[in-house]
Amino acid sequence: MPGKHRKPRPVRPGRWLFCTVSLACAGVTMVVVSQHTHRWAAPPAPPASIALQAQQPVLPAEPAAVAPAPPTASPAASPTAAPARAPRPRRELNPAPLRRSLPLTVRIPAIGVDARIIPLGLGPDDIVSVPSLTTPMLTSWFNGGVTPGQVGPAVLFGHVDSAVTGPAVFYRLGDLRPGNLVYVTRADHRTAVFQVDAVDLYPESGFPDTAIYASTTAPVLRLITCGGQFDTQTHLYLDRTVAYARYLGQLR
Repeated sequence: MPGKHRKPRPVRPGRWLFCTVSLACAGVTMVVVSQHTHRWAAPPAPPASIALQAQQPVLPAEPAAVAPAPPTASPAASPTAAPARAPRPRRELNPAPLRRSLPLTVRIPAIGVDARIIPLGLGPDDIVSVPSLTTPMLTSWFNGGVTPGQVGPAVLFGHVDSAVTGPAVFYRLGDLRPGNLVYVTRADHRTAVFQVDAVDLYPESGFPDTAIYASTTAPVLRLITCGGQFDTQTHLYLDRTVAYARYLGQLR
């Protein structure tokens, strides 16, 4: 059973997202996501009706293993030779929740994400810290909550873009669809597997803090980045893209 964990104190909706303007001071990195001229296509936005119930999970092998081709019998082979071994069956998941263990990497095949996770907590003014824009291909896990696979909502953040690299780690988050899979490897050598249930786009002023961080009776995962329209005056995105995923089980 997971222990109690500290939750963010109530703040103005959207306040703990990393897409707001902030400064670096006192050795604590605060982030400005998009202080640049937009030189690439806007990030994908989920369809308005994407918040649908997912289909029953159909889990491929993880990692995707290709079964070796059966050997070709030579003309001199004995007629009593053993038949070729059948392909290995798909690995089954253990649906039991996991104990606390630091997440190390996240892989989302549907959108080409394979990234390292770093643990970060709350910065000044109760704003969730995120990776520096000098490392826009990293993701961060909010370490004031549960780890992926524990009962409760685990939350991962990633940048949508940066002035230096262009599209960043979660640029294509809005392309996720119900049924897509998310794999989170952990320090205990287990992999927590999640399936996307819904993807939504929220205005900053209407960000659903309660829905993101509220306690749940099963392990769930939230993936968050900026999205929507890019304001050329403030050089900021106006919306937030959130993917909701439920726990399917663990691989080891």
